[in-house]
Amino acid sequence: MIRLDPATASSSAPPSVPAWALASGRDASEIDAAFQAGAALASLDALARAQPAWAGAWRQRLALRCAAASMRLAGRAVDAAALRDAWHLRPPGAAPGPAGAILGGWRQLAAQPPVASADRLEKIVEMLGFHW
Repeated sequence: MIRLDPATASSSAPPSVPAWALASGRDASEIDAAFQAGAALASLDALARAQPAWAGAWRQRLALRCAAASMRLAGRAVDAAALRDAWHLRPPGAAPGPAGAILGGWRQLAAQPPVASADRLEKIVEMLGFHW
């Protein structure tokens, strides 16, 4: 059984979308839809900036989904499960292969702190198979 660690537990609820910004039962105009989308993005930004205890797992999950989308856009038949296997089931010190390298690049982008130094960008570009 997984138990909650009181040292890292937060008693505050995560931010939510305000009730006035939620969609009503009527058909919304383009302006209303744009306003509600902006309110949802602001709430999502506040949630991401709050750095909850599960933020690292969330960022890595998003990195996996982005890598899977990158594979689809590149025309490769590699799904999220295959990417995860290519990354986590490789022998220690072994190259992850082209698909795993794409996931590695996305994982680097999802890591903390989110700063864009020249060294970090060079490493990500190299993982994606491009030349700096």
